[in-house]
Amino acid sequence: MSTRCPFTFGIPLLPRQCASNWARIECLLTLTLTSLLAQTDQDFHIVIAGHDRPVLPKDPRIEFLQVDWPALPQRSDNLDRGRKVFAINDLVMRRGGGLLMFVDADDWIDTQLVEHARAFMGGSNAVGGVVVSGYAIDFRTLRTTALPDQNVFPGPFNKICGSSTVAMLRPQERDPLRRDPHTIMHEHYRWTELAQELGAPLVELPVQNAYLINTAENHSELYGPFAAWRREFTAAVNRVGFKADSDFMARFGLNSAEVRAASERFE
Repeated sequence: MSTRCPFTFGIPLLPRQCASNWARIECLLTLTLTSLLAQTDQDFHIVIAGHDRPVLPKDPRIEFLQVDWPALPQRSDNLDRGRKVFAINDLVMRRGGGLLMFVDADDWIDTQLVEHARAFMGGSNAVGGVVVSGYAIDFRTLRTTALPDQNVFPGPFNKICGSSTVAMLRPQERDPLRRDPHTIMHEHYRWTELAQELGAPLVELPVQNAYLINTAENHSELYGPFAAWRREFTAAVNRVGFKADSDFMARFGLNSAEVRAASERFE
């Protein structure tokens, strides 16, 4: 059993009855899990919270957390996701805390994320870490662009992608911020400013994750208040981006042929 700071990836999964295509949800999740399982530091745990158990790789580090509330229609505030995030967070706290990163079930993660999170945060006073640069990639065209980009999205990566923050959970701490940063920092897009306002140490992690768009399952593109802007964002990615190749996919532990096959399957 490792004595290092535990690391957990938490994935809130959409209910099957809310998916437009459950097979596509499972396909996207498979790519995400493939990316996570390719980490250079293999000492981590994955908790997937959901109503419906998807097809999962046979790996002892992957755990499915069955939620016990009814699956309701999707809302603009994505309440279901929030409840699943809380359930995962509570589980990790009860198990002693450590590093926790929430990952959307379609995004891809830099293969060095766990390694760098431990190196930069494990023995530090930081309340969390944030990924400020990354990529947006169109699932249908496989065109991608680096973020931030003045012609696409000028803000830091964590302003647009939920798979961009790592919290340090310390259940024994009395200070709420140091005990559980999520109770104070909340949404990923507020972390940088709130940490500065609160004087909380926050690490910028030297990795770049990938935000998958145009999947036909992304909540922000379907239900959020900026759905129209998201269509413009996708168009900009395709206009200025480059075609993702094997080297690009390898940064996230993925095989380009498998990614292309997944993309073409749901055209």
